[in-house]
Amino acid sequence: MKKIFLILALSSCAFFVKAQDDQTTQTPAVTDQREQDIEALKVAFLSKQLDLTPEEAQQFWPVYNQYAIELKQIIKSDPDVLDRDERVLNVRKKYKDQFVKILGADRLNRLFEAEGRFHQLLIRAMRRQQENRPLRPLRRGGD
Repeated sequence: MKKIFLILALSSCAFFVKAQDDQTTQTPAVTDQREQDIEALKVAFLSKQLDLTPEEAQQFWPVYNQYAIELKQIIKSDPDVLDRDERVLNVRKKYKDQFVKILGADRLNRLFEAEGRFHQLLIRAMRRQQENRPLRPLRRGGD
């Protein structure tokens, strides 16, 4: 069942994620819709990986959403890799107790592993889609 779900999630990622060469040509509405699609896939993937009950989901998602907002702010604002990684780790530590109360220690570890797997699947889907795009002629200055 998990293999079927992973295949479905991966194919959905490939369908929803449209990697383009020039990100500056995208309108904000297209970018927002793509982010919403990816977030919906992430919610489904994490819910499945963590086997959340309805009660757990009701407690988990508000905490997780706040956690994700903080991580996104760090990742967008800090170009220094080591500093960024340290700040991300601090945010994870900050939310650890809240997550453990909802999920327990074992599923907390599964959460962090599932986030990594989701990002890997997303990157693979984007690369696969990029490889399937037709090649465009190179533009040369002055030709």
